Amino acid sequence: MDKVKSVLNKVLSWAKKAPVVKALCVWIVLLVLLAFFVDKLVMPIFSGHFASTGEVPNLEGMSEDAAQKALEDAGFKYEWLEEGRYSAQIPAGMVLVQMPAAGRTAKLGRTVKLTRSLGLREVEIPDLRGKSQKQASISLARAGLVQGAIVKGAHQSIPRGVVIRTIPVAGEKVRIGDTVKVVISAGATQGKTVLPDFSGEQIDNVYIKLETLGFKVGKIKRKKDEEGRAPGTVIETSPKHGDYLPPDTKINFVIAD
Repeated sequence: MDKVKSVLNKVLSWAKKAPVVKALCVWIVLLVLLAFFVDKLVMPIFSGHFASTGEVPNLEGMSEDAAQKALEDAGFKYEWLEEGRYSAQIPAGMVLVQMPAAGRTAKLGRTVKLTRSLGLREVEIPDLRGKSQKQASISLARAGLVQGAIVKGAHQSIPRGVVIRTIPVAGEKVRIGDTVKVVISAGATQGKTVLPDFSGEQIDNVYIKLETLGFKVGKIKRKKDEEGRAPGTVIETSPKHGDYLPPDTKINFVIAD
């Protein structure tokens, strides 16, 4: 606006010198005012009238067909990006990300870019055979998996404490965060018997089972149980369940008081 006033002042100064110049200056002033009026008032109204806008719909979690239809109905175009992203919340094949974001105002006809969900990321269970229990735990953690129960199994050639296999087996694909059981060798177990898990059972019912297995009852220690189990309930044993033991081994018990 200051520039316009400056130009007008100069033109009026010249107009005082001659009638012809005065007439010319008037026309110049009118043209300047007209240009200013068109630029500041007419063009915004004109462009706003013909450049319609709309709100981008929320497409997250929609299937491919549903997302495309929603965009077309709202007056937008769509483009699927080639690379997807893994997600624990959005199932594979559904819309995970959209640009512009949902709720944004955009010109009708604009292309909204869509990214598909690849679902939960899958990994291959590593081959842990021959590794120690500690090495197996580290390998599973690096693969994004959780070590589950340790299962002891008899094996003539794999040394005691070394991994025999996993459950599920090595090479199988599972989801990130899944639990994998590890089978550990109990060594050569010829002539030995595995000790079952008696936890949660009444000690009176365990005596006969021990005798059948060829074991003997050792020391029995009573302990106040914070979990509120009934008196006489087995809490733990020594040796631990899963161990392969020779006949006549004494089994010590901790039971609820």
